[in-house]
Amino acid sequence: MEGTGKWITGGVLGFMAFIGLLAASRASDEAFYYGGWLLAIGCIATIFMMVTKHYNHMDEQIARQREQD
Repeated sequence: MEGTGKWITGGVLGFMAFIGLLAASRASDEAFYYGGWLLAIGCIATIFMMVTKHYNHMDEQIARQREQD
């Protein structure tokens, strides 16, 4: 089960992004509002970086395979 940790990490980051949005929606002061948005945006950006890294790795493997053939 290679890559299970990546799925768990992505799920935890998605949950944390949801918690950040929940904190921002129920904020009583500006610190929680901006902090929640910052947490959500940071988690979503990390998820996108994980996806980009995965597909870049796949492209490298395909390129190596084509060079060998």
